Amino acid sequence: MRILKGLSSRRLPCGCVVGIYETYRAEIVALVDSREPACDRKEHVQGQQLTVDQSLPGASIPDESVGRG
Repeated sequence: MRILKGLSSRRLPCGCVVGIYETYRAEIVALVDSREPACDRKEHVQGQQLTVDQSLPGASIPDESVGRG
């Protein structure tokens, strides 16, 4: 998978940060960018692709452009 551009990022309830990216195939993917040390979800490994359904519900921050701020 090759990433074309970053679209947004979200902080999950567990504290992990997930980036939402567009690939060169025009697919939207969610990748774990930063894992919260206290997170007990074994699928939350830095760089791991999550389904968008796994990564978006309950996000605690609004969409933020990747690279802002």
